[in-house]
Amino acid sequence: MIVRTKALKVKLKETQNPLEDFMLINKNDHYSVAKEVLFVRYIGIPNTIELYTENILKIDQYFSSNTTAYLRLNGLEKLSNIDEINRLSKVWENWEPIVNNSITDPKSLNQTHLCTGLNNDTLEWTKKLTFLQILSMYKKINPHSSATLLKNFVIKFLNWMEIYLPRLFNTETTPKVVFIGDIKQHELLFLYFLSRLGCDICYMNPKEDIVHLDPEIDTYSTSYKCSTLYSEYVKIPDFSPAKRIEHASLPTAPITNSRPKVSITVKQNQNPAKGEELSYEQLASLSNSVVMITVYDNENNIVCGGSGVVIHSQGYIVTNLHVVAGGHYYSVLYENETEEYMTDNFIKYHQLYDLAIIKVNKNCAPLTLKTDGQLVRGQKIVAIGSPLGLFNSVSDGIVSGFRDIDNIPMIQFTAPISNGSSGGALLDMYGRLVGLITAGFNKGQNLNLAVPSQEIYDFARNFIEHT
Repeated sequence: MIVRTKALKVKLKETQNPLEDFMLINKNDHYSVAKEVLFVRYIGIPNTIELYTENILKIDQYFSSNTTAYLRLNGLEKLSNIDEINRLSKVWENWEPIVNNSITDPKSLNQTHLCTGLNNDTLEWTKKLTFLQILSMYKKINPHSSATLLKNFVIKFLNWMEIYLPRLFNTETTPKVVFIGDIKQHELLFLYFLSRLGCDICYMNPKEDIVHLDPEIDTYSTSYKCSTLYSEYVKIPDFSPAKRIEHASLPTAPITNSRPKVSITVKQNQNPAKGEELSYEQLASLSNSVVMITVYDNENNIVCGGSGVVIHSQGYIVTNLHVVAGGHYYSVLYENETEEYMTDNFIKYHQLYDLAIIKVNKNCAPLTLKTDGQLVRGQKIVAIGSPLGLFNSVSDGIVSGFRDIDNIPMIQFTAPISNGSSGGALLDMYGRLVGLITAGFNKGQNLNLAVPSQEIYDFARNFIEHT
């Protein structure tokens, strides 16, 4: 079989007026195999933050009034549905032999299904070739990546293809994507992928350019730097396209460090029935919801380790920022399981609270967060963590005091902890999470600290599932 379809040839469009050029509407010529695209990194703000916000809303309004496919994003959607993960895993099983073959067979490539098909033969063929290019770029950027991490990346990428391609490549004009805020390496690769399919991309970040920018994408995109870098919090109203536009964009959240949210299943003031206090044996059984985290750098070396607490059944885990900060990827181990769950899905962090959330593709029962009443000095507590790599050690003690450390409230408790307990669970006698273990004083005996549950709730309320 001879494949006669030609791939789309894209050429980067130079620009001195990126926002104005981005708003130009270009009609697609489905018979052409060459196209100019705009891929601009718009860094900083022009004059004032008000003008910056006004320009973004002007772009929103403009594309709401015509039939151009348009998305404004500040993060790409997460994948947590097990059935969908299994389905996309089968897609990867068909593609893995092609990817591992140093000589690409056009016939096999043409015949192998790759997510939802595009109506245009040139785009469909380009999609497959560019997918192979993306995997080559990923391996170059991550030379020590394991087969498991590659598979996780591919499944994530296939999910984005399923979600976004039908929404973008469904009109007679060039699709447009605005991405605002900090961007992850995998998300940047997806923007590059869209651009190679003929999509105009405008990446906007008011405070800085892309960190660790891949040289190929640096060369391929145009950098436009405004007069001022703006490091303060920026809130931009959600994009609400006109109702008559069928290709409406995904609603997006304000620019924050957070990622797509998980619904809270109960209100904050809903108090779980206490019932009777649990025995130490019953409290120890809750360690199924406390995990051991191993942190790796980009050369596959172990950097450090700690603990984490499951706060949502879809794989969301809260831990200390000092445990996971700077990690390239993470290994998560659940009690009574031999399988390690690898992830680079760093969701959110808070530097002052020393809190962070990561996510793995595994379902597990979360701990219940205490949100009613106050702890009192002398109250009994139990600590669960992995000190010195000793998985889920359980110790008991009392609340010995309440301290302000750098103006952040902390619980002081006496249950013994060691290195590796950071990110572990501090429980009351009803099995509720009252704090996240964060530090100990090396020069003192049993002088240990935990972030209170109220601060955990304030930080992670959109990811907490009450049971």
